[in-house]
Amino acid sequence: MEKQNFYALSFDRLKKFLIEKVAVPEKQAKMRGEQLFNAVYKKNIKSFDELTTFSLELREKIKELISLDKPKVIDVQESKDGTIKFLLELKDKRNVETVLIPDKTKSRYTICLSVSVGCYLSCDMCATAQISKKLVRNLSVSEITSQIILCKEYLKDWKTSDKKIKTQVLMGQGESGYNLDNLKTYIEIAKHNSALDYGRTRITVSSVGLCNKKEELSVIEWIGRNIDTYLAISLHSSINSQRDKLMPINKKFSIDSLIPELKKYYEITKLPIFIEYIALEDNLSEEHAKALVAIMKKVPSKLNLIEFNPLENRSYKAASKETIDKFSKIIQDNGFLALFRKSKGRDINASCGSLALKKIN
Repeated sequence: MEKQNFYALSFDRLKKFLIEKVAVPEKQAKMRGEQLFNAVYKKNIKSFDELTTFSLELREKIKELISLDKPKVIDVQESKDGTIKFLLELKDKRNVETVLIPDKTKSRYTICLSVSVGCYLSCDMCATAQISKKLVRNLSVSEITSQIILCKEYLKDWKTSDKKIKTQVLMGQGESGYNLDNLKTYIEIAKHNSALDYGRTRITVSSVGLCNKKEELSVIEWIGRNIDTYLAISLHSSINSQRDKLMPINKKFSIDSLIPELKKYYEITKLPIFIEYIALEDNLSEEHAKALVAIMKKVPSKLNLIEFNPLENRSYKAASKETIDKFSKIIQDNGFLALFRKSKGRDINASCGSLALKKIN
């Protein structure tokens, strides 16, 4: 019988497992669950033998039924700017990448988590899409959780009050909207105060903006009701005809269809939307700026302009500083926040849109 992976269990699922499979009395399940969460997520135990507050019999039963298996770290690259990229090998020998992005002090990080092996969205300016061409498979809950555990191990980040990994963004390989159930369970683990203990505003979930249905709700509304974190929408153009070319999914879910769903998200969470916008010479015109202002007037939002990382076999030109400044000024003059995010980790292919495994099958 295959063991249950601990990193796949939300707190409620862990309690249920302890009651039904480990025969922990129902009245003790909450306490035992909290002890286990604290031991694994705060103290980073390597074996259940370290649970000295548990009887030997209980430890043996847990060891028999639950594993602490994680993917294998097969490569770690460090950029000259302090960015760190991890190449992980999953149980089925497929690979995925995770990135730690440093702040100015290079002592605090944002972790960029992946949600799938490969991606089939085929966004034309994204290296992941160009290499993989298809979604190989979604990551399991344990495979998502393990990414941050492995990074915490690398940084020795086990202080409860002063984390080195300060924020999380689910912006690596894959589209969050295609892995919602596993994402929901991971976020429950990430938020639980006995586990990873991140507040809702320390986590950002990224999506291209799917409007198909999930349990009678649009994906965006479902994320708002079930995930409740910051949402980053990969817009990348404010004009449908150009977004069609950059992001073929726009032909199915246009900008116009996104706006009412983003409004719902804000109404549910009261959190502004982050608009992710790649800085190309041909999508930062005055026309694009005015169209984007019109969108931002309808949806409480902030703009993140992202430095473009050139791709092989693509003729897109990164926007100049002058173009970026002119575009940003129009946005700011209309009362909106516009931040330019300079790429980090370029020299190790760890910057935005650059995660592209040569071997994913």
